[in-house]
Amino acid sequence: MAPETNNPNHVIGDIFRRLAACRESLGEDSLVKVAAAVRVALGTAVLQEAERRAAALAERTGPRPRDVRVTAWARRTGGDPYDVGDDLP
Repeated sequence: MAPETNNPNHVIGDIFRRLAACRESLGEDSLVKVAAAVRVALGTAVLQEAERRAAALAERTGPRPRDVRVTAWARRTGGDPYDVGDDLP
């Protein structure tokens, strides 16, 4: 029977059932490797969802004057105000 994909609790339960089955059929060492791969996949999916939401929010609100802007060091035109240069003894 296919897991119910509309209910997050069923999806999470299915993941744990599959991990338990992996442990029973393949052993503890395999479970460690599979769990590490699951963590990587989960982190990737979370990052993609966060970026998608951030992009949607940026489209909706647009840039604001108080937004922090980051410029690559190579593209900066002025000197760094904290750069003391060769003045040091």
